[in-house]
Amino acid sequence: MIVLKYCVWSLSAFTLLTGVARADGAPVAVAVAAPPPVADVKVMKRGKLLWLNCAACHYTEADQPGKTLTEKIGPNLHGLIGRPAGAAKGFTYSDAMLKSGLIWDKATLDRWIKRPTDVIPGTKMLYVGMANEADRQALIAYIESETSKK
Repeated sequence: MIVLKYCVWSLSAFTLLTGVARADGAPVAVAVAAPPPVADVKVMKRGKLLWLNCAACHYTEADQPGKTLTEKIGPNLHGLIGRPAGAAKGFTYSDAMLKSGLIWDKATLDRWIKRPTDVIPGTKMLYVGMANEADRQALIAYIESETSKK
């Protein structure tokens, strides 16, 4: 039997300390994840807000048996980071995208979001771009988080 003796939450240190012991008093190790720093929460909230512009054309959800995602203008971005450009199933890409040789990583995605036509001239994506670097980084953090979920 395990008994929880105490639980202390410290907002300043972002730590959760727990004292857990077996009935005989011997300590039991417990791993507890700290919450994300407040700055990360703000970045993710900003990224989620910026994602609304992307959501009109793109999904981030994984394909699921029995669940049909309504066709959108752009490809599903699930699993984007590390994927070759033009490789999402079920989407017809421009020749320029297919021949680009790009692998999606944060740096490439940053350049893409800044101005897609500078990265791949001839792309079908009708998006002017996002000049604000902080906004791009927030959007990338959100995309990375959402597209890597199972």
